[in-house]
Amino acid sequence: SASINHNNYTTSFALQAIMMSHLDKRTGRTFGPPGNRKCIYFIDDLNMPELDTYDTQSAIMLLSQIMSYHSIFDRARLEERRELTDVMFTACMNPKSGSFMINTRLQRQF
Repeated sequence: SASINHNNYTTSFALQAIMMSHLDKRTGRTFGPPGNRKCIYFIDDLNMPELDTYDTQSAIMLLSQIMSYHSIFDRARLEERRELTDVMFTACMNPKSGSFMINTRLQRQF
């Protein structure tokens, strides 16, 4: 399991780097936790990333994409998609700060 702490400066690039640091390449373009384990990501302060000019939060949109499609694109080579296996998510929100609503596309995944 791994803990990911969001704050006002969390970007999709930072979230992807943190997530991929806990995963190993298995076969081909499939990535997962080492060995035959499962990885549970605990996302603390889910609602904290700052809103951009389009009123979205890039880290939350990336998380929504990962949960919907179970894959992520390689930032260096955008034509390469990485399939994620044996990965689960749990999250909590800060009730006193941040945006008090999260995107419905992400909310439906929980």
